[in-house]
Amino acid sequence: MARALLVLAAALLAIPGLFVVAKGIAALRRQRIYVQGRHLEGGRARTAGAMLVAYGLGMVALGAVLAAFAATRH
Repeated sequence: MARALLVLAAALLAIPGLFVVAKGIAALRRQRIYVQGRHLEGGRARTAGAMLVAYGLGMVALGAVLAAFAATRH
């Protein structure tokens, strides 16, 4: 039961992380993003995009760690 909950937690963390990474990559490509009710362009959009990519990759990495822990747990 605990293993299934860890796998569920890993999936619920990693899947949205992929969407965050995609939004960050789109912001880097377009140099335009809409964040928290504000429209950003240029350097600020690139910075926000890079932060989104880093945050999303962190979410995916933490999900992978949780999944690996669930797989090795006895």
